[in-house]
Amino acid sequence: MKPTPVVFEGCFGWLHPAEGLRGVVLCGPYGYEELCAHRAWKSFAESLASAGLPTLRFDYPGSGDSAGDDGEPDRVRAWLDGVKAAVRRLREDTGVTDVTLVGFRMGALLATAAALEMAADGQGIDRLVLLSPITSGRKAVREMQTLSSIVLRPVCNPEPPERSSWLNVIGMPLTPETALTLGGLNPCDAPALPAPRILIADRPEGKTPVKLAARWRTLGAMAEPMGVSGMMELTQQPQRAQAAAAFEPVLRWIVAAAPVAPGATPPPDRPAGLMMPTAVERPIFFGSAPELFGIYCTPVLADPAGNRPAILFLNSGATHHVGSGRATVVQARRLAARGYASLRIDAAGIGDSPDRPGFPDNLLYNKEVMGDVRAALNWLEEQGHERIVVIGLCAGGTPALHAGLGDDRVVGQIVLNPGRFEMGGGIAVSELMRTVAFRSTKEYLIEALKPARLRASFRKPARLTGLARRLAGRFVRKVLLRTGLTRHALRMFRRLSAEGRRVLVVYSSGDMTLAEFYLHLGEGGRALDGLSGIEVAYLDRSDHSLTVWEARDRLDRMIDRHLANLDSAAQADPAASDLTGWGLDLSSGGLPSGGLPSGERVG
Repeated sequence: MKPTPVVFEGCFGWLHPAEGLRGVVLCGPYGYEELCAHRAWKSFAESLASAGLPTLRFDYPGSGDSAGDDGEPDRVRAWLDGVKAAVRRLREDTGVTDVTLVGFRMGALLATAAALEMAADGQGIDRLVLLSPITSGRKAVREMQTLSSIVLRPVCNPEPPERSSWLNVIGMPLTPETALTLGGLNPCDAPALPAPRILIADRPEGKTPVKLAARWRTLGAMAEPMGVSGMMELTQQPQRAQAAAAFEPVLRWIVAAAPVAPGATPPPDRPAGLMMPTAVERPIFFGSAPELFGIYCTPVLADPAGNRPAILFLNSGATHHVGSGRATVVQARRLAARGYASLRIDAAGIGDSPDRPGFPDNLLYNKEVMGDVRAALNWLEEQGHERIVVIGLCAGGTPALHAGLGDDRVVGQIVLNPGRFEMGGGIAVSELMRTVAFRSTKEYLIEALKPARLRASFRKPARLTGLARRLAGRFVRKVLLRTGLTRHALRMFRRLSAEGRRVLVVYSSGDMTLAEFYLHLGEGGRALDGLSGIEVAYLDRSDHSLTVWEARDRLDRMIDRHLANLDSAAQADPAASDLTGWGLDLSSGGLPSGGLPSGERVG
């Protein structure tokens, strides 16, 4: 049976139906780790359902597609209540008589604490499975502090006063109140059992499973440790669905001796819309072969202007539709409050959309994605949106640019830190980070010639061969670009300008993608000078994925200005429209009389 989007008590989730009487609730990792593991986690849920176990996976309150924000108070209480609400929803919709609660990383901490509360209330679960568990709130806070300092220290960006005491964990907020409450969460030391049967799975050399299993056995549980390789790797970069193979030993343990209910009834058909103060969101499916997934976000109040453009958000690399640090969700709801509808989608092979036949998951710069973009544009047009702005970050910026070529529905594009300008057969995330595409040849050589890397390369001749091949390829590309034999990027921007598109290209100052931009279009993008409708701007003190909140605030003002200019152009006499009138004084919020020159620095 096909998985079904569900909404319960402000949480968004997916119910994977099956006919068994043993159901599973999946409590995933938190924040960046969830982004990385999302597709493998989805595949794990599908495998459980295929084995006959109805399975529910969901986003915690204030995370993913769920309502709220993690900057709100009482987050730990909300997370635990979300877990318990998911168990209730699974029981109500499927009629299961046996429930297994599975927690991964911080999800294991929350699952254990929620299971203890349910047991105390007489609504206990039957089995608890902990995967690479974070066993205390103090450890969870310490990991978040470390992750925050590693990622954001190079930016050294002052945050607004109201958020100065918050911890920015790659875009996700951890307030002092949440850190204090989370730090006091220690369910693994409670003098009570969270479940009668418990499995603790971690790396084979890990000591935590053995210690926890021994402790819970003394309290009367059937608890066992399990050594499993590869689970922690799932949380380090966006993974393919095939990576769920790491969960196979765990799946066999969960499925063992599961009761079966022949001919079980399908779950009830309930609306999956999410109502918030300024926005209404509903899951949608669009396109065909395969049918793709997206979230349609609309304003609560009707658009007073009557013809504001809709916004189409594309995947940021291989990150699913919520965006890095949940930026796409936050942006969509912020724009809904300003009267703009939006659609955030997963292309085939990414996030919650199915595989693309004949291609592996998580391919970037694959020309096949343009069919997905056209299908999304068609769906928006069917909803009555005649004018559309396409937004893409990093690898999502390339299809965002191509979307405007020859398609008059696309009136504008906002492209953030694009890494390339051409589409091809696609490249995997892991392979992309090994190429020289995201840094200058000088920077790449400095890194490659470090003594430790040189020694490693000499031990493996294939590394030297790969280095030589990549440098030679970059040299050939550079020669072709400099001699004018291949200038697709410049030709593309010229065509977009000639077709009347308004394009805003934003780079974080010093970003790794600037080397590719300068390679194609000259230092500072000088080849774009004089092209009407094309603006290049730089964000100082920002990171590649735009997870620094203060930089996001400045980006918000740039996006608002871009959309305001499009609205003004639509209302004006086309013959009198000034396509170069881009300027906005971001410090004062006023509209200056002149335009913002190409390459203007915003910071």
